[in-house]
Amino acid sequence: METCLDCKKATETVIDLRTGDTICTECSLVISDHYIDDCQEWRTFANDDNSDQDPNRVGAPTNPLLKSGGIGTIIKENAFSSSVSKNDLLGLSRAQSLARNKEEDLFKKACNEIKRMTEDLDLISGVEFRACEIVSKFDVDSSKKLRRGKQLTALCAASVSTACRELKLSRTLKEISTVASGVSLKDINKASMAIKRLLRSDQDEAVSDAAPQVIMKTGELVRRFCSKLDMSERERKAIREAVEMAENFDIRRNPKSVLAAIIFMICQLSQTKQRPIAEIALASEVVENTIKKSANDMYPYASKIIPKWYASEEDIIKSLGGLIGT
Repeated sequence: METCLDCKKATETVIDLRTGDTICTECSLVISDHYIDDCQEWRTFANDDNSDQDPNRVGAPTNPLLKSGGIGTIIKENAFSSSVSKNDLLGLSRAQSLARNKEEDLFKKACNEIKRMTEDLDLISGVEFRACEIVSKFDVDSSKKLRRGKQLTALCAASVSTACRELKLSRTLKEISTVASGVSLKDINKASMAIKRLLRSDQDEAVSDAAPQVIMKTGELVRRFCSKLDMSERERKAIREAVEMAENFDIRRNPKSVLAAIIFMICQLSQTKQRPIAEIALASEVVENTIKKSANDMYPYASKIIPKWYASEEDIIKSLGGLIGT
């Protein structure tokens, strides 16, 4: 109910959907106009014989990253119309083709590719939007225009990687490359450098601070790698604690190599199931030789890194001494 200025009381009102007026049911006074219906725009596009009664949503949601908002009309050459001649329809289609923004079409294709990648990687929606936002910046000048084919796919993969770093999500370039079909790591790295230069040229200090050279901390990878290896909760806990302790020592290896070496050592000390190094290499995406060398570098600190509740110093020397402590 609304208050009518003429009746001086709260009265029942009715909305005229044709004019958008809100009208008092007692005195017919127009209380307000230009009513906006915020409900979903469902319509039924039925055939002449009324056999199709399925409602359809009118229009797609607007895209804030597009200058046009993503709203437009597409005229198909093969569209059927009894009131428009074929020549007129072809003329309208050609005129539309000349007026269409090719950059926007390419950007929409990039957004669809980014959506596919983020869905395949099971990433949050924030990554998709930020990656699309990064790609949208490539329309400033001719040197930053979007390109079709592999370059576009590489740029999409690089933008997803950059968005993951900014949101502090642990996704390696190798993982992202698995969903970027036909694109190599070299191509993605090249596109990542272009994005880095673009963001720096825009003086986006917040982005620069949020996207350091190190993609992720070692601890963020523990849960995922242990899940791939189907490790017990006791082993996972030992690995997490060992990773935290390893940060206190000067181990000159990248985070993934450190984690792979710790998993290898914990598995060798496991009382339930020892995993072969080939399986660990596959799960951690680190080659076997690198795991062995990293474990050898970490062996002098093994008794201080590996939790005492998991293995004693004697057990560490007995199980690992002859294997990697050379």
